[in-house]
Amino acid sequence: MTAYRVGVDTGGTFTDIVAVDEATGARKTAKVASSPEQPASAVFQALGRVDCEPGQIAYFVLGTTIATNCLLQRQGQRTVFVTTAGFEDIPYIQRVDRKSLYDLQWQKPEPYVARYDCVGVRERIASDGAVRVPLEEAEVERVVERVRAIAAQALDGIAVAISFLFAYLRPEHEQRLASALRAALPDLPIAVSSEVAPIWREYERASTVIVDAYLRRLTGEFAADIDAGLERLSTTCPRFLLKSNGGQIPTYAAARQPVNLILSGLAGGLIGGQHFADAVGVRDVVTLDMGGTSADVGVVVDGSIRSSANYEFEWGLPIAIPVVDLTTIGAGGSSIAGFDQGGFLKVGPESAGADPGPASYGRGSERPTVTDANLVLGRLNPDYFLGGELPLDPDRAGAAVQLVADRLEVGLEQSAQAIVEVASENMANAIRLLCADRGLDYRRFALEAFGGAGPLHAAELARRVGLARLIVPPSPGLTSAFGAQAANLRVDRRTTRLHRSDITTDAELRRALEQLADDTVDELRREGASEPPTLVVTASCRYLGQNYEQDVAAPLDAEGDLVELLAERFGEQHRQAYGYRLDGTVVEFVYLSATALQRRVPSPQPSIEAGTAPDPLDVRPVYFKGTGWTETPIYRRDDLPATATIDGPAIIEEIDSTTLVLADQLTAVHESGCLIIGEISSLAAATSIEGREAASA
Repeated sequence: MTAYRVGVDTGGTFTDIVAVDEATGARKTAKVASSPEQPASAVFQALGRVDCEPGQIAYFVLGTTIATNCLLQRQGQRTVFVTTAGFEDIPYIQRVDRKSLYDLQWQKPEPYVARYDCVGVRERIASDGAVRVPLEEAEVERVVERVRAIAAQALDGIAVAISFLFAYLRPEHEQRLASALRAALPDLPIAVSSEVAPIWREYERASTVIVDAYLRRLTGEFAADIDAGLERLSTTCPRFLLKSNGGQIPTYAAARQPVNLILSGLAGGLIGGQHFADAVGVRDVVTLDMGGTSADVGVVVDGSIRSSANYEFEWGLPIAIPVVDLTTIGAGGSSIAGFDQGGFLKVGPESAGADPGPASYGRGSERPTVTDANLVLGRLNPDYFLGGELPLDPDRAGAAVQLVADRLEVGLEQSAQAIVEVASENMANAIRLLCADRGLDYRRFALEAFGGAGPLHAAELARRVGLARLIVPPSPGLTSAFGAQAANLRVDRRTTRLHRSDITTDAELRRALEQLADDTVDELRREGASEPPTLVVTASCRYLGQNYEQDVAAPLDAEGDLVELLAERFGEQHRQAYGYRLDGTVVEFVYLSATALQRRVPSPQPSIEAGTAPDPLDVRPVYFKGTGWTETPIYRRDDLPATATIDGPAIIEEIDSTTLVLADQLTAVHESGCLIIGEISSLAAATSIEGREAASA
């Protein structure tokens, strides 16, 4: 019987599904409108659209933006923050840095807990792990009653986040209070910092555990809905949610640490992008996932996805969890165009979402969006949006964009072009900043664009940034769903155990690293791993007196003194990063980290047959800056064989996306189904088009 791996991506605007045949790699796909009020219902609506019997589902993975949207909209559970007495203001004091040094109107972001819900506990662990103030039983009872009183007043219930000072060294106090609260209030979601983020830096740890508690009930209910729906379908396959680090977690465990799902939906896109870049033999790519609400920019360097141990969902609100390395901006198809206080045109971050959506959806919105601007410019086919399931109204789009035209005192086409250019420049800046911040020369990277709106803007964006090649994967609007089913099982653990190169012995450091590695592998097995995992262990190093660290690989099988080896490796990394090293200076090992993963056996990559490009399906006028309205050939992507080439300008349509090719650009169809687009002068050599033409001659 045919067996399918099913990947699902629930976004703020659409829910996508990809079912991959494990034997052949053939794919079945579907795309439906998301249901923000009941996100699980759209998942099963999409599942019903693919011709896949429940008994054929061998594996189910879902990437979701439910946690992301909850934080954006601040619709999580009311949370009580319980901490060491005297430190109740940690979430509000935050850090002394500012987002903009000279912006006198800037205000610190509000944490996800109210000040009157911050409860102090009389206890104290010192920095060396010694108990300075013991946690008395009477104090435990007092705090339990205080939390019970708050819960009784809350109409929709509460969650509790516990974060005591130096609990990562000695968690007994946290564990005692958590046990007492669970016994007294068994239905209360409780997050404990020594379990969620056992790390140094009290603010980052507090912020992380608060977010975890804030999301617990919502993600738990969502995961339960997914489980219940699959059981109603009599599907007994393993089912997982995609984690922010690009790994997977069983649905039944999702409520334990929901903070790990914050970038769940975004991680799938980066994994899918890595897969298709590898299929065309490109090792360095910048990925652009542009959907209805946002645009996510990531990088794949030398074939690998980069990770980060810290993430700021909103500037100043850090979340200390391992995540795939990317950045997000408010630039999607539903991003609204308007004017700032200075009268300058802006696009996003405000979005029309899925309902009512852009003005051209005809659902009551009259505000102009990026989708409306593209429709005015003739880039979108109003009768083939989502394969014709969602017809667009050009008149409504024109009326909305005319509001911008009147304000700018220009023509309708010029105002639509301005909206598109502002959105493109926002994404171009995100690419430049992300690469520069990581020390990467983006000019040597290709751009890989997906998401429903990405391929429509990518050709102009690649030219604007100076990227030589553009890759558009097959079914680009479903790349995140494809990435979800292709993800590995993965567990990351990080702990603070301060060691110094002048004090710590080789045996002490090895023992600490080996214990962390064993715990990480055990957790991976509990999450479903059946094969021996790949294990990577690192230590975060800094010179004594520095405030920030660099991760250094710590091979457990290394011969000789591991302390000396790490100090030497760190010195070389420091020299490469900053141009110098401080030999003879004490090195501190602040964090110890371990990553265990079980790689999924990739499904076969189906190839499309070779041939020559067919005649255009149609020709319609499309507006281009500098040339105005131009009769432009229209192609259907399903009709394009491998080795076919198309000269720009051109429009390539498919059910889930539309690709724009500019003048002086050439499109080549790769055997994997990917489109490779670039300037005619440079793409021929890069894709061996000249070689293919010579062979055919």
